[in-house]
Parts: sequence; structure tokens; C-alpha cells
Amino acid sequence: MLYRQLLKDDFEKLPAALRQFHSAPGGGRAVGRVAVRHASGLLARLLGLPRAGDDVPMRLDVVANETQEIWIRRFGDVVRKSTQRLERGLLLETFGPVRLLFRVLADDRGVRFESLRASLWALPLPLQVSATERGNDSSWEFQVTIARVGSYSGAMAPLP
Repeated sequence: MLYRQLLKDDFEKLPAALRQFHSAPGGGRAVGRVAVRHASGLLARLLGLPRAGDDVPMRLDVVANETQEIWIRRFGDVVRKSTQRLERGLLLETFGPVRLLFRVLADDRGVRFESLRASLWALPLPLQVSATERGNDSSWEFQVTIARVGSYSGAMAPLP
């Protein structure tokens, strides 16, 4: 379980919905609605941002094994896939040739992702990405912001 390994003892502090989603054997599934904001551009597409909109249906499927999680985000009919794994105690997320390295922190409200480094292949990218997940017993809200590129936010509920 990637997030349990990453967060160690802090994993147990998470709200129930997030704790269950991030520890589901083999991965988890959730649905919700999101608002997407960004300027059009190559970088927004490389980072997996869908078309801008106010009430975009979203489905999230996570396929997990011992070493990584594949996150499949469906924004309407647009599919964006990334891979997450541990790298020296940090979270490495890759979107094709884009690599994002995060410090991940948890408390009783949820999870906070702090961007440490971004690169396109081996070339550094001047990106700052921040994200939060705030949950309760049955669902969670999230916000992902890529400075000077765009953001998306919404609410998710796990599927059985």
C-alpha cells in the first residue's frame, strides 16, 4: 500500500474515506464532479489537464501493486493516466515524460502534497504543483493547482 508506506504512522490520522480509498487492496475507485481552470497550451496538456469547465464528471480508478499505483482519471470522455511510486521517502508521479516529486503530509483533515521538483525527461521545469485532499467518513474534496498553468477541484465519493 503506497500511501501507508509513504505516510507511515500519519496514515492512521486520515479521515475514514481517504484511509479506505488509499488502502483498498488492488486499488480504489471513485466518482465525482470537478471544475477545471486553465489557459490552453502544451504544458497544460502534458500535465494531463482536461478541457476547462465548471461541472465536469470525473471517475478515478487506481490500480495498485506492491511498488506503484496507476491513477486513471476520466474527465468526461478525456482520459489522463499517471503512475505514482515511492522514491527515497517521497512520492514520484509521472505523466508520460513529465516527472513530479512531492513531499506528502497527512493529518486528521486529509493529505497535502508539496511539490519539490518537476522535470520533462531530464530537463528541469519551473513548475510548482500543490494539492490537497480533505475528507470525512464517506467522501472527500480535493484541489490541484499548477502555478501559472491551471487547476482542478471537486468532490469525490468512493465506489464499492
